[in-house]
Amino acid sequence: MNKYFIAALGLASTALLPAHALLVTDVNQIGLPTITADFEGFDGLLTTGPELVAPGVTFTGDAGSELGANNRDLGENGLWGGFGNHFAAGANVGELRFTFGQLSSGAGAFVNHYALSALPLGLVISVYGDNNQIIETHTVTVATDINGYDEGVFLGITRANADIRSISFKGLGVVVDNVTVSAVPEPQTYALLLAGLGLVGAAAKRRPQSQG
Repeated sequence: MNKYFIAALGLASTALLPAHALLVTDVNQIGLPTITADFEGFDGLLTTGPELVAPGVTFTGDAGSELGANNRDLGENGLWGGFGNHFAAGANVGELRFTFGQLSSGAGAFVNHYALSALPLGLVISVYGDNNQIIETHTVTVATDINGYDEGVFLGITRANADIRSISFKGLGVVVDNVTVSAVPEPQTYALLLAGLGLVGAAAKRRPQSQG
């Protein structure tokens, strides 16, 4: 998104969580390396999924969900789509969920939702473990300029261990973009890395010492 102005961010309620769990508001707090789904490869696809939206990231959602949406009226939170960006949009009330091929230690997205002072509802961000059980959840209210375009906030959850299998965003008129997940290398990747470091070390040992 082009603008990141946040008029207000209220934590309406949070679950009682262990100390290692953390709600984050900066994409840089998601551990590197990351995989990002930006939905630019979709154009108004109405689907409940499953739909692969990035390598190792699969979307599922409630009826009325749209991938590659380019326009949403968010009521008192302004408009999305003012700069031609494509994003994922939920139904009037529904869930957008993203499931990962590998367990992750952190995930999040740039988000907003439909807001109306007479209907003070926020969005619920939750992460699920390998058994599809919620391991952490937060209810968050985002408030942005009524005349703004593509405004919102990054919301993510990080954990001490890689135990996140999926992340979901639920609420009234929820919109998300740039879904970001920390990519945990496969064990064979670690093995290749260690082997490469071993070869570098062996080569360094064999290198003749320069004469002074």
